[in-house]
Amino acid sequence: METVEHLIVGAGPAGLRAGQVLADAGREALVAEKHAEIGPKTCAGGLTPKTVSLLHGLGLPERAGLARVGQVAFSPGHPVTLDPDSTTIVTLSRHELGRYQAAWARAAGAEVRAGCPVRELDLARKTVAIGGRRMGWRHLIGADGSGSAVRRALGLPSPRVCFAAEYNLQGVRLEPLRVECDRSLRGGYFWVFPHDDYTSVGAVASKHVVRPGALRAYLDTRLERMGLLRHGEPLEGATLEVDFRGLHFADGVHLAGDAAGVPSSLTAEGIYSALVTGEEVARGILDPAHRSSRVARWLRVKRRHDRFAAYLRWSPARAVALPVLHMLSAWGAARRPMADWFLAG
Repeated sequence: METVEHLIVGAGPAGLRAGQVLADAGREALVAEKHAEIGPKTCAGGLTPKTVSLLHGLGLPERAGLARVGQVAFSPGHPVTLDPDSTTIVTLSRHELGRYQAAWARAAGAEVRAGCPVRELDLARKTVAIGGRRMGWRHLIGADGSGSAVRRALGLPSPRVCFAAEYNLQGVRLEPLRVECDRSLRGGYFWVFPHDDYTSVGAVASKHVVRPGALRAYLDTRLERMGLLRHGEPLEGATLEVDFRGLHFADGVHLAGDAAGVPSSLTAEGIYSALVTGEEVARGILDPAHRSSRVARWLRVKRRHDRFAAYLRWSPARAVALPVLHMLSAWGAARRPMADWFLAG
């Protein structure tokens, strides 16, 4: 039976970053992706400044994506720019991001296999079935998203409380890039993210307070009000795992990205946390004493966001919090601190 030193399940931002770090250190790394194409998933594709800075350091070209200053509305019809520098968002499709990251991982020496589902996962024997063959590992990294098979095998709860849905309107450029806090989403938000050749229009909310079917009806109503006729674009939807239980587990098993539950349940930001936890897991394997200050900072931000998101799900809290946020967003001196609070990392 073939044994690989590091088996990484999932070729998203976390898995590809982990594979790149391990391969850069001269270690054997196999990244197995179940889908035939690396990258695409339900995602607005917005890269915050901290994410853009990290990716530029890895080799993302300055010209990649579409840069736009984002706006936010805490009250219907009143979008504002909190701070141009802090809220400049680069939109890049997950297909493009995956293409860049897969190239970086392969250039470092990692093997990246698409269309390669991992089945019959056995943590006790440290084996899986890949392509009909049994394979062993020394370290297993679960970077396989919110429905992570590795997380389930560890026996961890996977509530996946957040649900996001979007329409990608091809050949449409809607401006400005914006996020709108709508009370009917009960702590969730509506977004419009223009890309080079399409616009992502979507919404995210807790699936326990806004059912996925209701979220779809909400999006359809918003598009109708905006005068947008869809031309067969399918609704894309996905859950987000935000229940964090750790990165490193017994017997060489690790979790990163959505599989680890590191996205913010308030902003739904997940690409940055996927990148830094993918790197953290890999560096922790290489040096068990390693600790990442970026991951520690992000987890502090996430805890703060998660508490506020839970507060906003309570109707009386929304009735107080959203008008206060709207008032503060109209006050120039408060805008930069607000942008930093929501987009910190």
